[in-house]
Amino acid sequence: MKQVFDALERHAHSRPDAIAFEDDSGQISWQELSERVENLACALDGIVGPVAIGLAGGIDYVVADLAATLSGKRQVPLPFFFSTAQNAHVLMDAKVGCVITNTPELFSALPHLKLLSPAAPAATPSTGCGLRAYNGGAERIIYTSGSSGTPKGVVLGDRQLQASISALSQVIAADETDTHLSILPLAQLLEQICGIFLPIVAGAKTVFRFEATKALFGAPIAPLVAAFETLRPTTSLLAPAVLGRWVSALAGRAAPDSLRFVAVGGASSSPSLIHAAQDVGIPVHEGYGLSECCAVVAMNRPGDNHPGTVGPVLDGLAVSLDNGEIVVSGPTVMTGYLNGDGAPDVWHTGDLGHFDGDRLVVDGRKDALLVTSAGRNISPEWVEQRVNSDPRVVSSALGLRQSDGALILLLVVAAAVPAADILGYLSDLPSYARPSAFITTDPSEQGLLFAAGTPNRAVAASLINTRAAQQLEPAPESIAS
Repeated sequence: MKQVFDALERHAHSRPDAIAFEDDSGQISWQELSERVENLACALDGIVGPVAIGLAGGIDYVVADLAATLSGKRQVPLPFFFSTAQNAHVLMDAKVGCVITNTPELFSALPHLKLLSPAAPAATPSTGCGLRAYNGGAERIIYTSGSSGTPKGVVLGDRQLQASISALSQVIAADETDTHLSILPLAQLLEQICGIFLPIVAGAKTVFRFEATKALFGAPIAPLVAAFETLRPTTSLLAPAVLGRWVSALAGRAAPDSLRFVAVGGASSSPSLIHAAQDVGIPVHEGYGLSECCAVVAMNRPGDNHPGTVGPVLDGLAVSLDNGEIVVSGPTVMTGYLNGDGAPDVWHTGDLGHFDGDRLVVDGRKDALLVTSAGRNISPEWVEQRVNSDPRVVSSALGLRQSDGALILLLVVAAAVPAADILGYLSDLPSYARPSAFITTDPSEQGLLFAAGTPNRAVAASLINTRAAQQLEPAPESIAS
C-alpha cells in the first residue's frame, strides 16, 4: 500500500485543489483528502485491536479505509448487503473493538464497541501530524458470504495488495485524465482496489452514485444509465447482470463515447452478452478472480480482448491446472483465513477451467458440479450463462430436484421471460444438459443473491425442491435414464 500513500501525498502537493472523489453529498480535493485521512488516522492511533468500517460507501468510506490502513490497523469492512446476523458474526469473529460509522444507532445494542465518526476533528497546525509515511503492517479482513451464509474472513496485507495494484495498473493504464464511476459496493475488495487505490495511484477521479449501486440488488436501472450518460466516465466495474440490464436499457442507443475500459467480473459472462455490450459501445473486458487471491487472477486487456475467456494471467502470478481445477501461486495469495491456518503457497481455487492458448477459460465451480442419474457431469454455469444474457434475467441457478433427479432452472427475473425464449437460449445444449422445467422468482427473494449477482446455491436448491416448476419440454435422456 506504500504506492497509494506516496501517490496521495504527491497529488496533495502538486495539484491540491483537483477533485479526487465525488459522491452524492459533495466532492473532496486531494489536499482535503490527505488532511481528513491523517486526522482520522491520528484519532485511530489510540485504538487497540481491529477496526470495522460500518459505512455504505462514498467519500467517508474512502477516508475510513485509508486512515485505518495508514494507522497500521487490521480493518474489517461491514457490507451493507450482509444481514444483521452476518455482520454480528463478523464483529465477533474478528474481535472488533471499534467501528467507524455515521449511523451509531445501528450499533446501540453493542455498548462495548467504541464508535468513531469518519469526520474526525481537524488537527490544528500545532498538533497536526501531517501526512505521515506509511510504515506497513496494515491488514484487511474481507468476509465472503460463503455457501452456508456464515461469512469467512480472508486475511490480506501489504504483499497481496501491492502485487495486485501493480499488476492491474499495467492492465488498466489509468492516468489523471480518467474518471472512474464506482458501482460495486466498497465493502467488496475488487472495488476497493479499482475504485480507491488504482485511481489514487493514477491521480484519476472517482465518482460514487449510490442509486446506481442499488441496481445490483434489483433496483431500477435508470439511475445507473443516467450516471454513465451524465458523468461520462472513462472506466467502471460491473457485475454481468447489471451489464445486461444496461445494454437492454440503451435499446440500441450508444453508450457514452468517453468509456475506454469497463471490467466485468464476479460471475461468468456469456460471449453473447460481451458482444452485445460491445455493439452498443461498451468496451467490456471480462476478468476472473477471488478474494483469496486478492480479487483478480486474469483479465482481458484493451487491444487483446477475447470474449469467452477471462484473458491472460496477471503479471507476477502463475496458474496451473490440477485435474481441471485452477491453481494459483504468487504474491496475491492470501495470508490465510482468519482464526485458521495460514494459506499454502499454491492455492486451489475450487474453480474448474482450461487454457485457450495463453488465455484462461473458467468452466465453473468444482463444488457446484451436478452429476445426473445417468452419470453425466454438468457445470451449472455452462447452462446459466445462456439465460443470463437476457436482460430480464438478473441471475439463475441450475439444480437437480431430489424427488426425481430432474434438472430444474431457477430464474431470478426483473420481468417475465416466456418459456419459448428460455428454450431458444438452451437449444444448442446437448439433451442431457437441458433443464426440463423452470421456476421464476424475483431479486427480493431472501438470501438468494450475493452482492455480485451470483446465486446462493444452498438457497437455490431449497427453492428448486419446494416450489412448483413450469415444464419446458419432455425430460431429457439423463433424467429418463
